[in-house]
Amino acid sequence: MNAMKRTLYLLIALVLLAVVPARAQEGDWPRTLTDGLGTDVTIEAPPQRIVSLSLAVDETLLPVLGPERFAAVTAFAQDPAISNVAVLASEVENAIVSSDDVEQIISLEPDLVFVASFTAPETIQQLRDAGLTVFATAYAVGFDPVRENIRLLGRATGAEAALEAEIERMDQAIESVQQAVGDVDQPVRALYLTPGNYTSGVDSTIAEIIAAAGGVDVAAEMGIDQLAALSDEFIIEQDPDVILLTGWTPWDPTFVDLFYDNPAFAGLSAVQNERVYVTFDAHLTSVSQFIGEGVKDVAAYLYPDRYPAFPTTVIDASGAEVVIEAWPEAVSVAGEGARAAVTAILEQVPDSAVEVAITDIAGTSDTSDAPAVIFVSAADAPSGEGATVVRLYEGATDAERVANLLIAGAALGERVAALNAIAQHGDTVANAR
Repeated sequence: MNAMKRTLYLLIALVLLAVVPARAQEGDWPRTLTDGLGTDVTIEAPPQRIVSLSLAVDETLLPVLGPERFAAVTAFAQDPAISNVAVLASEVENAIVSSDDVEQIISLEPDLVFVASFTAPETIQQLRDAGLTVFATAYAVGFDPVRENIRLLGRATGAEAALEAEIERMDQAIESVQQAVGDVDQPVRALYLTPGNYTSGVDSTIAEIIAAAGGVDVAAEMGIDQLAALSDEFIIEQDPDVILLTGWTPWDPTFVDLFYDNPAFAGLSAVQNERVYVTFDAHLTSVSQFIGEGVKDVAAYLYPDRYPAFPTTVIDASGAEVVIEAWPEAVSVAGEGARAAVTAILEQVPDSAVEVAITDIAGTSDTSDAPAVIFVSAADAPSGEGATVVRLYEGATDAERVANLLIAGAALGERVAALNAIAQHGDTVANAR
């Protein structure tokens, strides 16, 4: 009996030795990590006062850590035309306009400063000379490098599990698009353009987004390098089915107008068939987990008869996952924010089959007679028994208005209309037509 007990205790001890170190490693601090510039950085504890000089860091970490763990974000993070976390970023007290403002960064007394790989080396050195812990992210091009960056940020902040869940959600979004689009005999050929007719090209993230959505990046197909400028003759010769124009051009607000006013482009198939789109660059140029939203956008542009598809899951303003089982045939709204978003979207779809009941049902608990989908932004909105409730923001800021358009567009199955509403009616897009 004693021998059996000793054997049992030994087995238990071996199990504990196998399990406990793994748990200790997961929560072990301090930890030393190699950052995106190849520097070994020791982080003493999970950071509580983060200063970010990288939009990719803002987008990756804000949804999982919350604004309360940030002393500052980039100014870009608060711009809804280029940021996927503008609402959250607006809750952070400080925004860094210039990464060269070393004095401001030091004055915030951060316990961890995230910089980009392209942050000036002298800035990084000044911050380290001031005794700050500085961690650089890598320049991520393509889905796999983005995943690696996300995981590295998880280890740097102790948010490994939460960020692994974000990667899984991103991958599920991409997979759902590919299932909806299915096999295509002749993939749609798309061309992405920025001011000066610069494009995406070979091995670019945008080329991978277009491919994941079932299309072909024309520039990549022709072996054009990333960030190369295309001639008018090349664009005319290739005659892409769809043209995607960057929507964020503060350095050249005339870009979209110049494209449409160019007589050489009048005969392009994309122009003739009205398949030129001003994109929402927060999605399309993201190098965070929001890449999945870029794939959804492109699929909706390229294959409107296949995507969006239902049932679909929407994350609303409360953070809840709301399942919309089928294309809504009628909706109702409560609150001005919801009313404005739904109206703006459906103005882009004059032949929509959706009958919108613009009724004020705030304060009503009985929704038995309401349409199957209710968009609410009112504080005293109905609980939604018997209906699917999608909660939106009040719409008091540009960030909230853009977020409302995206949420409502996804729920209505009108993603392109929502993106067009952002481009054409949003105050945040300088070159809206």
